Amino acid sequence: MKIIEATILDPTHLELKQPISAQQGEHIQISIPDEREEDRLWQEAARKHFLETYGEQDAMYDEL
Repeated sequence: MKIIEATILDPTHLELKQPISAQQGEHIQISIPDEREEDRLWQEAARKHFLETYGEQDAMYDEL
């Protein structure tokens, strides 16, 4: 999977920040996470970073 940023021009048009290899008329799929999914991903990343900060002697934090 390749992630490319885009600017929303209107509800049906995007302006890509970089070109893609697809030809005119081809179909592509885009994925737009809902806000709750994005929040969940940030929370998981923060938890992982938090747990990586502590050593084995601090294992009591693993069950948070």
